[in-house]
Amino acid sequence: MLASVNREVSDLVTARIEGAAVTVFQIGKDVPVPIERALDENTKPGDDRLLVALAAYEGLQQACVVVDAGTAVTVDFVDGEGTFQGGAIAPGLRMMLGALHEGTDALPALELVGKLPKEPFGKRTGDAMQLGCIASVQGLVRHLAERYAVAYDAYPLIVATGGDAELLFGNDELIDRIVPDLALRGIAIACQKALASQADNG
Repeated sequence: MLASVNREVSDLVTARIEGAAVTVFQIGKDVPVPIERALDENTKPGDDRLLVALAAYEGLQQACVVVDAGTAVTVDFVDGEGTFQGGAIAPGLRMMLGALHEGTDALPALELVGKLPKEPFGKRTGDAMQLGCIASVQGLVRHLAERYAVAYDAYPLIVATGGDAELLFGNDELIDRIVPDLALRGIAIACQKALASQADNG
Protein backbone atom coordinates (compact mmCIF):
# COMPACT_ATOMS: atom_id res chain seq x y z
CA MET A 1 0.00 0.00 0.00
CA LEU A 2 1.50 3.29 -1.11
CA ALA A 3 0.42 6.83 -0.26
CA SER A 4 2.15 9.89 -1.69
CA VAL A 5 1.10 13.30 -2.93
CA ASN A 6 3.78 13.01 -5.63
CA ARG A 7 1.97 10.93 -8.24
CA GLU A 8 4.97 10.75 -10.59
CA VAL A 9 7.18 9.28 -7.88
CA SER A 10 4.38 6.94 -6.77
CA ASP A 11 4.04 5.56 -10.29
CA LEU A 12 7.82 5.17 -10.59
CA VAL A 13 8.08 3.31 -7.26
CA THR A 14 5.13 1.12 -8.22
CA ALA A 15 6.71 0.22 -11.57
CA ARG A 16 10.00 -0.70 -9.92
CA ILE A 17 8.70 -2.94 -7.13
CA GLU A 18 5.57 -4.43 -8.63
CA GLY A 19 6.02 -7.96 -9.93
CA ALA A 20 4.60 -11.44 -9.93
CA ALA A 21 4.69 -11.70 -6.14
CA VAL A 22 3.96 -8.05 -5.29
CA THR A 23 0.97 -5.88 -6.10
CA VAL A 24 1.11 -2.21 -5.19
CA PHE A 25 -2.08 -0.32 -4.42
CA GLN A 26 -1.94 3.46 -4.37
CA ILE A 27 -4.10 5.47 -1.99
CA GLY A 28 -6.27 7.86 -3.95
CA LYS A 29 -5.75 5.97 -7.20
CA ASP A 30 -6.61 2.35 -6.38
CA VAL A 31 -8.00 2.80 -2.87
CA PRO A 32 -10.10 5.88 -2.05
CA VAL A 33 -9.76 7.87 1.14
CA PRO A 34 -13.23 7.31 2.63
CA ILE A 35 -14.05 10.72 4.07
CA GLU A 36 -16.86 13.06 3.05
CA ARG A 37 -15.75 16.43 1.71
CA ALA A 38 -17.47 19.81 1.69
CA LEU A 39 -15.22 21.49 -0.87
CA ASP A 40 -15.57 23.43 -4.09
CA GLU A 41 -16.36 21.29 -7.09
CA ASN A 42 -13.29 19.84 -8.85
CA THR A 43 -11.07 20.58 -5.83
CA LYS A 44 -8.76 17.66 -5.06
CA PRO A 45 -6.97 18.00 -1.70
CA GLY A 46 -3.82 16.00 -1.14
CA ASP A 47 -4.30 12.45 0.05
CA ASP A 48 -1.98 13.22 2.99
CA ARG A 49 -4.45 15.82 4.30
CA LEU A 50 -7.38 13.47 3.84
CA LEU A 51 -5.64 10.52 5.50
CA VAL A 52 -4.73 12.39 8.68
CA ALA A 53 -8.21 13.94 8.81
CA LEU A 54 -9.78 10.50 8.43
CA ALA A 55 -7.62 8.97 11.16
CA ALA A 56 -8.16 11.88 13.55
CA TYR A 57 -11.94 11.74 13.21
CA GLU A 58 -12.09 7.95 13.41
CA GLY A 59 -10.06 8.08 16.60
CA LEU A 60 -11.98 10.91 18.24
CA GLN A 61 -15.47 10.55 16.77
CA GLN A 62 -15.99 14.29 17.08
CA ALA A 63 -15.10 17.55 15.39
CA CYS A 64 -11.38 18.27 15.31
CA VAL A 65 -8.66 20.48 13.92
CA VAL A 66 -5.85 18.45 12.37
CA VAL A 67 -2.38 20.01 12.15
CA ASP A 68 0.20 18.23 9.99
CA ALA A 69 3.62 19.83 10.46
CA GLY A 70 6.06 18.60 7.86
CA THR A 71 7.43 20.00 4.61
CA ALA A 72 4.29 22.10 4.55
CA VAL A 73 2.01 22.82 7.49
CA THR A 74 -1.66 22.04 6.98
CA VAL A 75 -4.37 23.05 9.43
CA ASP A 76 -7.65 21.39 8.48
CA PHE A 77 -11.08 21.05 10.05
CA VAL A 78 -13.29 17.97 10.26
CA ASP A 79 -16.82 18.64 11.51
CA GLY A 80 -18.85 16.60 13.98
CA GLU A 81 -20.26 14.43 11.19
CA GLY A 82 -16.80 13.48 9.97
CA THR A 83 -16.87 15.75 6.92
CA PHE A 84 -13.60 17.29 5.76
CA GLN A 85 -14.25 21.03 5.50
CA GLY A 86 -10.84 22.07 4.17
CA GLY A 87 -8.41 24.40 5.85
CA ALA A 88 -5.10 26.15 5.28
CA ILE A 89 -1.67 25.31 3.85
CA ALA A 90 1.52 27.15 4.83
CA PRO A 91 5.27 26.57 4.47
CA GLY A 92 6.88 24.22 6.95
CA LEU A 93 9.76 25.24 9.21
CA ARG A 94 12.56 24.14 6.87
CA MET A 95 10.89 25.81 3.92
CA MET A 96 10.62 29.06 5.89
CA LEU A 97 14.25 28.92 6.96
CA GLY A 98 15.31 28.19 3.38
CA ALA A 99 13.26 31.11 2.06
CA LEU A 100 14.87 33.49 4.58
CA HIS A 101 18.34 32.43 3.43
CA GLU A 102 17.56 32.42 -0.29
CA GLY A 103 15.59 35.66 -0.27
CA THR A 104 18.13 37.78 1.62
CA ASP A 105 21.82 38.60 1.34
CA ALA A 106 22.85 38.22 4.97
CA LEU A 107 20.76 35.49 6.60
CA PRO A 108 22.57 32.14 6.83
CA ALA A 109 21.50 28.71 5.65
CA LEU A 110 20.36 26.83 8.75
CA GLU A 111 19.54 23.31 9.76
CA LEU A 112 16.60 23.07 12.12
CA VAL A 113 17.97 22.39 15.61
CA GLY A 114 15.18 20.10 16.76
CA LYS A 115 14.51 21.98 19.99
CA LEU A 116 13.24 25.41 20.90
CA PRO A 117 15.87 28.04 21.77
CA LYS A 118 15.85 28.52 25.56
CA GLU A 119 15.83 32.30 25.47
CA PRO A 120 12.62 34.14 24.50
CA PHE A 121 14.77 36.61 22.56
CA GLY A 122 16.97 35.55 19.66
CA LYS A 123 20.44 36.68 20.77
CA ARG A 124 22.05 35.24 17.63
CA THR A 125 20.82 35.49 14.06
CA GLY A 126 20.18 31.76 13.77
CA ASP A 127 18.16 31.67 16.98
CA ALA A 128 16.16 34.71 15.84
CA MET A 129 15.36 32.99 12.54
CA GLN A 130 14.27 29.77 14.23
CA LEU A 131 12.20 31.60 16.83
CA GLY A 132 10.49 33.58 14.08
CA CYS A 133 9.64 30.52 12.03
CA ILE A 134 8.46 28.48 15.01
CA ALA A 135 6.31 31.34 16.31
CA SER A 136 4.87 31.78 12.80
CA VAL A 137 3.57 28.21 12.75
CA GLN A 138 2.36 28.29 16.35
CA GLY A 139 0.58 31.59 15.76
CA LEU A 140 -0.93 30.29 12.52
CA VAL A 141 -2.42 27.30 14.32
CA ARG A 142 -3.82 29.44 17.15
CA HIS A 143 -5.35 31.94 14.74
CA LEU A 144 -6.94 29.29 12.54
CA ALA A 145 -8.21 27.24 15.49
CA GLU A 146 -10.01 30.33 16.75
CA ARG A 147 -11.52 31.02 13.31
CA TYR A 148 -12.67 27.40 12.99
CA ALA A 149 -14.18 27.52 16.50
CA VAL A 150 -16.15 30.66 15.64
CA ALA A 151 -17.39 29.13 12.37
CA TYR A 152 -18.30 25.86 14.11
CA ASP A 153 -19.67 27.58 17.22
CA ALA A 154 -17.65 25.31 19.50
CA TYR A 155 -13.98 24.73 20.25
CA PRO A 156 -12.89 21.47 18.63
CA LEU A 157 -10.09 19.23 19.81
CA ILE A 158 -6.75 19.85 18.11
CA VAL A 159 -4.59 16.94 16.97
CA ALA A 160 -1.06 17.41 15.64
CA THR A 161 1.08 15.07 13.56
CA GLY A 162 4.07 15.26 11.24
CA GLY A 163 7.83 15.36 11.70
CA ASP A 164 7.90 18.75 13.42
CA ALA A 165 4.80 18.30 15.61
CA GLU A 166 6.70 17.49 18.80
CA LEU A 167 9.11 20.39 18.36
CA LEU A 168 6.31 22.85 17.70
CA PHE A 169 3.64 21.61 20.07
CA GLY A 170 5.24 19.27 22.60
CA ASN A 171 4.58 21.70 25.46
CA ASP A 172 1.68 23.62 23.95
CA GLU A 173 -1.55 23.49 25.96
CA LEU A 174 -3.52 24.38 22.84
CA ILE A 175 -2.84 20.95 21.32
CA ASP A 176 -4.91 18.15 22.81
CA ARG A 177 -2.74 15.35 21.50
CA ILE A 178 0.19 14.58 19.22
CA VAL A 179 -0.17 11.41 17.14
CA PRO A 180 3.05 10.78 15.16
CA ASP A 181 1.66 7.95 13.01
CA LEU A 182 -1.67 9.57 12.06
CA ALA A 183 -1.06 9.19 8.30
CA LEU A 184 -0.28 5.48 8.71
CA ARG A 185 -3.45 5.04 10.75
CA GLY A 186 -5.35 6.74 7.94
CA ILE A 187 -3.89 4.31 5.40
CA ALA A 188 -4.91 1.36 7.59
CA ILE A 189 -8.47 2.71 7.95
CA ALA A 190 -8.76 3.31 4.20
CA CYS A 191 -7.62 -0.28 3.56
CA GLN A 192 -10.01 -1.76 6.11
CA LYS A 193 -12.96 0.15 4.66
CA ALA A 194 -12.02 -0.80 1.09
CA LEU A 195 -11.79 -4.48 2.04
CA ALA A 196 -15.10 -4.31 3.91
CA SER A 197 -16.76 -2.68 0.91
CA GLN A 198 -15.31 -5.32 -1.41
CA ALA A 199 -16.58 -8.11 0.87
CA ASP A 200 -20.04 -6.51 0.98
CA ASN A 201 -20.10 -6.40 -2.83
CA GLY A 202 -19.13 -10.05 -3.08
